[in-house]
Amino acid sequence: MNRLNVSFARWLPLHKPAAHTSHDVVALARKALHFRKIGHTGTLDPDVTGVVVLALGKATRLIQYLPGTKSYHAWLRLGVTTDSCDASGTVLTQAPVPALSRQDLLQALKPFQGQIQQQAPMVSAVSVNGQRLYKLARQGVDLPERPWRTVEISELSLGQWTSPLLEIQVTCSSGTYIRSLAHDLGQALGCGAILERMERTMANGVNLSQCLEIQALRPLTEDPSPGLPADALLQHLPALQLPSEAAVLQLYQGKSVPLALPLPEGVPHRVYAPSGEWISVASYAEAGLKSRLWLLEGPPYDAA
Repeated sequence: MNRLNVSFARWLPLHKPAAHTSHDVVALARKALHFRKIGHTGTLDPDVTGVVVLALGKATRLIQYLPGTKSYHAWLRLGVTTDSCDASGTVLTQAPVPALSRQDLLQALKPFQGQIQQQAPMVSAVSVNGQRLYKLARQGVDLPERPWRTVEISELSLGQWTSPLLEIQVTCSSGTYIRSLAHDLGQALGCGAILERMERTMANGVNLSQCLEIQALRPLTEDPSPGLPADALLQHLPALQLPSEAAVLQLYQGKSVPLALPLPEGVPHRVYAPSGEWISVASYAEAGLKSRLWLLEGPPYDAA
């Protein structure tokens, strides 16, 4: 197999410090790595610390296939509400916190597990009639009829409880607002609550322990393989190895590759060459396997 080199594609998990946006982290990584083609796999509020996964090179085109589940370690302050549902906002109400036992809190948390409905907070990037909610909030506009979405909270556990601070751990689907969870829990308890601070402990299959500090990054000329290889975070996609070089060439040419045994239609697969090299994300249709994303720089062989 006389192939060209695979396009550069890596995942770079970073520990985001407070007071930085996800865009700030991308800018810092570009400067440190001396590399321009970098994207992030999801925004994280400036005050939130923890896991941010960056996509380097051709990995930016693989973001859509990443697992969306995320985990958070959060601290809630009961007895107060703000316009942003967190500690950065303007205080709206204050109320005494009732005497709550751990059992009381465990019971209050139960309705927020599984599939639930959440309303987007005013301070969010959700668009209504073409305008971002956070921009409307800055103008003093409050829209009571904000969009609702279905999210799933698969794990919700209670940590330390020292009134008025409540510690929780959350594992949830992509798009879940922990600020909204704090607000809704406070309403259920009758005293209000805000998100005091939070750390994201897992995102896209990466744990906090796997993350690098931004100040530890070096130019790619010094460290050409930072972070994780491109397929490391896509192990949830089924793998398929093609039987021949001819099949690889067919896939590259955009043709459908017939298979001895059909696969479930429309399911993305990691497709490997006979040599074991990852070459494509492809899915099966009626006529055969067809590439969705080609991972090499060009054709896999020198055509005769």
